[in-house]
Amino acid sequence: MRLPLILAALTVPDPSDAGAWMRTQGEAFLSYSAVYEETGRLDGSVYFEYGFRPRLTLGAKVDIDMTNGRTGDGTAFLFARKPIGPTDRPGKMAFEIGLGSTFGDSSDALLRTGLSYGRGIKLWDKYGWVAIDGAVEWDLSGGPETSKLDTTAGLALNDRFKVMMQVFVSHTGSTTSTTLAPSVIWQPKEKTPSYQLGVEAEDGVLAVKLGVWRTF
Repeated sequence: MRLPLILAALTVPDPSDAGAWMRTQGEAFLSYSAVYEETGRLDGSVYFEYGFRPRLTLGAKVDIDMTNGRTGDGTAFLFARKPIGPTDRPGKMAFEIGLGSTFGDSSDALLRTGLSYGRGIKLWDKYGWVAIDGAVEWDLSGGPETSKLDTTAGLALNDRFKVMMQVFVSHTGSTTSTTLAPSVIWQPKEKTPSYQLGVEAEDGVLAVKLGVWRTF
C-alpha cells in the first residue's frame, strides 16, 4: 500500500464523525448517507467539515426523516473541533462543541459537547484505526439530554477497500439503544469519491446504509 493512502486512511477514519482527527487546513469533506430500515423508515444525513486552521476544524451535520419521500423531523448542528495536546502523537484527543436545533414538528435549541480519542493501528501488514467518541446533546428548552458513546474499529484491506465496525450507544431519559453497524468502503480510484455499503441492527430492527464520501 502506498504511503499517501496509508496516511489518508489514518487521518480521517470515519467522516460521519471524525472525532479526534483534525481536518487539514484548507481541506473540505462532504458526505451523504441514507439508512433504510425494514420497517420502511428512511433517514438521511449530510455531513460537512472544513479545516479552518491547523488546530481548528469547523463543520455542520443535518439528520432528517425522509420516510415516504417527505421531509420530516430532524436535527441540525454547527460545530467546532479542537485538539487536546500535540497532534503528532500516536494517540489523539479532541473536544467538540456545537449549537443546533430540532426542526419539523418542534424547534428546540440544542447544545452538543463531545470528547474523542483515536489512534492508528497496524494488524499484520494492514493499517487501520480505533476511535471512541462520547457526546452529550443538551435540550436548552428543558427536555431530557441525550448521551452518546460511539466506538469504531476500521482496517484498510488494500488501496481501494476498507472495512469498518461501529457500535453506537445512545441514552435519553430512561431509554437506551444500541446499534451494531459493520460496513465496507470502496474508493474506485485515487482522489475520487468513496462509497459506503453497510448494515445496521438496532434493538432487533435491521437496516441498510448507503453513503458517499468526498474530499476536496
